[in-house]
Amino acid sequence: MPYAINSGDLAEFQCRLIGTWKNDPTLIVDGRPPSYNVMPMPQIENQPDRPPGQSYGGFILKNFSFTEIIRFNGSIMESDPSEHIDEGALAVVAGAPNRGGTYTQTSHAVFYDQLVHLADGPDKDKVIHVENGAWLHFGSEEQLVGPYGPEQYSGQVLPQPPYITIAKQISVPHGNAVLALGSVDINDTNTFNHSLTGHGSRYVFRGKPELPDAFVPYPEPANTAIAPYSDPYSNELGDPAHPKQKEYENPKPAWTLNPNAPLQAALDIIQPRYFMHWHVTTEPLSGNSGYVTNVPFEERKSRVTAYWADYWLLSEDSHSFNYLAYSQTIIMEMDLLVTDMNGDKKFERFVFPHVTTNVVKKVPGTPTEARAATPAPLQPADD
Repeated sequence: MPYAINSGDLAEFQCRLIGTWKNDPTLIVDGRPPSYNVMPMPQIENQPDRPPGQSYGGFILKNFSFTEIIRFNGSIMESDPSEHIDEGALAVVAGAPNRGGTYTQTSHAVFYDQLVHLADGPDKDKVIHVENGAWLHFGSEEQLVGPYGPEQYSGQVLPQPPYITIAKQISVPHGNAVLALGSVDINDTNTFNHSLTGHGSRYVFRGKPELPDAFVPYPEPANTAIAPYSDPYSNELGDPAHPKQKEYENPKPAWTLNPNAPLQAALDIIQPRYFMHWHVTTEPLSGNSGYVTNVPFEERKSRVTAYWADYWLLSEDSHSFNYLAYSQTIIMEMDLLVTDMNGDKKFERFVFPHVTTNVVKKVPGTPTEARAATPAPLQPADD
């Protein structure tokens, strides 16, 4: 893959992501970062320190707020903002053309790594999640003749389907890999009065995005209706005899019932004037779908079956887009030990949704480019 590509080959959201993003102390919501992870997990034995009647069918909760660092290639040294870590590392914005015999799919990548720490509980500040991957932007072009060209085959070039213009590749050290497909929202209405020199104006919307409430991520029997497990989600799971429970298992019931609540509150603080939005999923998209793979243990015990996520880039002014919000869902299949009507215990396959949300801010001084030009700022006529 080449070290560098022309900025015009990158989607605007890729250009704007480049840099380092962290949780910002100005976005504290109810004493917490604007982040939350709802994570129900199977556990065979009832919890001996649970209050009477709160064993809830063989699963426990590990819900928590967290802080994270996301670095998209092009990050620089904190000690000296004028110097880059590595000139070679700065050039990992890359193109990886996919030849098809008659024409080529272009695939332009921006790479990232993510580090997540617990913000509360007995393991506060401990690393809870690491991840790396890439954001891809797809297009179509004529295919080179021979291994290097310069001639091009002048056959028919089919356009990239509009619903699959981007992809997210994810690698997680549990032994899971995810390929999610999707697209960036396009504003074809031109409802606000501004001019944008350069590429990208059709991806920008004016105002504050409307973030819907997230669905309540209850475990549910596979292929059946949602089971009535509302009690552990709406309870703090603590009483005077067990004061630690509410602090560490389900610390924020209102957020458990709506994991998008901290995002909605953070947007009220930020009051963005412009935003971009994109969505990716492993679920089918007009006959196409992404993919999830798991190591053998995960296939047997905690199989990841689906992933989807929404992202919003937010700008307080006409050009910065220095806030990044996301809401993602991972679907896992696990076995629970359940008791049937006859009092017999058996394992049953359940679907476990894990929902994660956060808002991070770009660290001042980190680059907005990596050998690629930054999209031009908005120039509103009435602001």
